[in-house]
Amino acid sequence: MEKETKKELRIQYDQRKPDMGIVCWQNGETMWIAISKDAKTDYNSSLFQLKLGSWPNRELQQAFTANPNAFQWSLLKKLDYKERDDDHRDDLELLYMMCLEEYPDARQMRPGRK
Repeated sequence: MEKETKKELRIQYDQRKPDMGIVCWQNGETMWIAISKDAKTDYNSSLFQLKLGSWPNRELQQAFTANPNAFQWSLLKKLDYKERDDDHRDDLELLYMMCLEEYPDARQMRPGRK
């Protein structure tokens, strides 16, 4: 790739506005949710780890390994924000708490983190 092309692609990447919010892996009625600052990246990363068998949440990993085709991934709630570089932690935390109220049986996707 030419140097200018790489530079332009880097600028586009740095200026993108990723989907932030609450992501969900769901198997039937069982849901695992987490906060995401970049939903697309989190999906690719978590799918790779689940297929590899290295996801840190043993319950989620065992269920996925038993029947990966039964799982669906979604961006459960999307955060509406204006500036990419602002700190969105509090807004994401609030959105997460709202999801827990709406889906009280939802489980934590990542142990020790939301």
